[in-house]
Amino acid sequence: MILKSKKINSRYGDNIFIRSWKPEKYDKVIIIVHGLGEHSGRYKIFKEFLKNQKVAIYALDLPGHGMSDGRKGDIKKFDRFLDYLEDVLIHVRKKNLETPITLLGHSLGGLICLSFLINRESKEIHSAIISSPWIKLGLEVPKYLIGIQKVLVNIMPSFRLSNRININDLTKDNDINFKYSKDQLVHDRISFRLYSEINKQIDLVKERANRIKIKTLLYHGSDDKIISSESVDILSLLINNNQKIIFDKAYHEPHNDLEKKEVFKKIIKFLN
Repeated sequence: MILKSKKINSRYGDNIFIRSWKPEKYDKVIIIVHGLGEHSGRYKIFKEFLKNQKVAIYALDLPGHGMSDGRKGDIKKFDRFLDYLEDVLIHVRKKNLETPITLLGHSLGGLICLSFLINRESKEIHSAIISSPWIKLGLEVPKYLIGIQKVLVNIMPSFRLSNRININDLTKDNDINFKYSKDQLVHDRISFRLYSEINKQIDLVKERANRIKIKTLLYHGSDDKIISSESVDILSLLINNNQKIIFDKAYHEPHNDLEKKEVFKKIIKFLN
């Protein structure tokens, strides 16, 4: 597969960084939306497992992440994530006029994809894969921080704190976790405003997820300490055409964990 990278202009005039891995011939396209604090480069593993599946892969860096423009861990409105994703979708569709597109989102990216499917109602998306979606937190946020956030979000909305993610909760693969800890494109910031916007969007997704009509794969690790696996339980009751898979003993990133071969086996089956 051939790796390419480029920056495109968003509707706001700033840059969105996109990586793509494309075989010579393909009949499917995936657009990947990553999670909080990470970036598209961490999804190279999809290229390795899908290289013989006639799949072209595009992965963007969200605003404030990776090599895209924007302040780390902050955004004015959640809808901006949807706008950036829509800009990328338009770019990808122009290069792939007839090829079916699957939207794949992990963690925060999963929430963004769900919100996009609900609110933008794009006819360009053929199917969706939602990994460890941020619907219900697994890690416990101290009550005093929640109280502080509710007060200060109106006073200093862009103030950022650590996202409190324990790197060892990402996977059981120590090599993956070590690389994450040394990755210069990874950050651990989240602003009061972004946290508030995420929580509002979670409520909206739970209210309106029944609007999602396309074929959807929901997967999660049973031992995810960051986002509760109850997230996909909740969604599976709301989305009509869905398949739910819980990977036993997997952590937050099943596609990077020791169970990854089984994860990609299920993804490939879904795509085909």
